[in-house]
Amino acid sequence: MYRFLYLLSILIASALTLYIKPRLISILRNKDMIVSNYSGKDVTCGGGLIFIIPCMVAVLPFWKLIGQENIIAYLVLLLSMTLVGYLDDSLGEDVRKGFKGHLKALMTGCFSTGILKITFALIIGFIISRVYYSSILAIVFNTLLFSLSMNFINLLDLRPGRAIKSFALVTLFVSLSSGLQSMWILLPIYSSLTIYIKDEMEELCMLGDTGANLLGGILGMYVLKEAYPGIKYTLFILLLILHIIAEFKSFSKIIDSIPILKYMDSFGQLKKERS
Repeated sequence: MYRFLYLLSILIASALTLYIKPRLISILRNKDMIVSNYSGKDVTCGGGLIFIIPCMVAVLPFWKLIGQENIIAYLVLLLSMTLVGYLDDSLGEDVRKGFKGHLKALMTGCFSTGILKITFALIIGFIISRVYYSSILAIVFNTLLFSLSMNFINLLDLRPGRAIKSFALVTLFVSLSSGLQSMWILLPIYSSLTIYIKDEMEELCMLGDTGANLLGGILGMYVLKEAYPGIKYTLFILLLILHIIAEFKSFSKIIDSIPILKYMDSFGQLKKERS
């Protein structure tokens, strides 16, 4: 039964992504959702909007088997993370970056979309943690882990495909270590990303905060639900360290200084960008 539903979910997500992608990119361009990327090329921002409908529809076949509680938590996650990401893409400013910058702005009486994003991450992280855990310590820990996971993907969305590759690597590691449990969470977005990634690698569009938040939210939910305690603690420490490093150093410079990471980062990009 699960195999049939997995296949159905993949087909639904793939078909809807194929249909929605060119039409939504055209709408975003017409609405002037254009930004300059790392190389100065104008690309369509907010590509993450492509995933919301495919993922929402593709998970519905699992409704009876996994229960309404799981489905509702997943749908709330998709809607909220996409919404706050789109607000950041359309209204946000790049003047303040990092937790330190946003918190400093808040202390001076300013309110940014970055603060809104942090607030949403904590609220949604708390809701999902409350669904799966009952003790206060577990809820607090998993809420923080969710927030770090979400923002981690956001920090990586600076080069074509970087956020997607990182999301795939981490989720694959967690899913394999957990015995491929709850793949209904991952299969819809994997299917959509497989169809979408070519356009991003060719620098026609980018995830933007819309897509990065959505991927980070799915990563956070999957880790909260299925990762073993040891893996959770390890990820928490690693993500915390990476967030501290991000406050002081550029991930791009660090990646470019390590040959294997640089190769993985540039794999799939246009040859002129990789040379």
